[in-house]
Amino acid sequence: MRPGSVAVQSGLWAGTLPGGLEIQGIAGIEVPLWPRLSAVAWGGLQRHTDGSLDPRDATLAALWLPVSSPRLTVRLRPGLSIPTGGIGSGLYFTPLSTASVDPWLSADGVYGEAWLASASLIGRIPLYDGWDRRRQGPFLRGDLRGARRLGFGVAFLGLSAVRQAPSDPVGSVPDFSELAATAGGVANLSERWSATVQLRLPLWASAEATRQLSGGLSLRAVIDPRGGAGASGGPGEHASSRVAPPRVMSWASSRR
Repeated sequence: MRPGSVAVQSGLWAGTLPGGLEIQGIAGIEVPLWPRLSAVAWGGLQRHTDGSLDPRDATLAALWLPVSSPRLTVRLRPGLSIPTGGIGSGLYFTPLSTASVDPWLSADGVYGEAWLASASLIGRIPLYDGWDRRRQGPFLRGDLRGARRLGFGVAFLGLSAVRQAPSDPVGSVPDFSELAATAGGVANLSERWSATVQLRLPLWASAEATRQLSGGLSLRAVIDPRGGAGASGGPGEHASSRVAPPRVMSWASSRR
């Protein structure tokens, strides 16, 4: 992407809970500021198993590409989690709503050409008690993927590990660990449109965690009023061309 263009993305993610399906809707925007630096923001809604709706925590971040080459892409997203989320259960691959403004960071890298390998890490570390007088423990999620470039896009398989550390006071907010297998693909629908689909199958979960089968779909569009070649970005800048970790996962930011 280049300055003057804008990328918008929306997605839905659904997972099984004992009471039924939990559904999360995400929407976000990416605005390039310089060739390798963009401003990003996202948020959304969460439908609980009882049919009620809650807003999700919003996230404001910068997207920086320190490395962008035909074989290697590295992206960093430092930012802040904004406590706009409501109260309710949710899906383990996203951090809890914290009732506090928290530092948030994601990093990912993609290497290869026809065959691709990618790794990503997302972390959020609350630094003080929220308005609910609780300080949640750090949240970490790491993903490893192997992928194959196909004519329409790419397909991938991977592993994902999640850790929600204990809160203060201990037990006031659930803590858990999970290891899951992931599978999916990114399809180039056109020069400016791409779609990402992903499934998440739990392989192991700590005793206090419920195993959740989940899946999601997201659409991304690059809008460039000037048009012309390159509207969808250079190497590494478009999720569909480099198979970086699907952005619907990176944008999923909160639950409680």
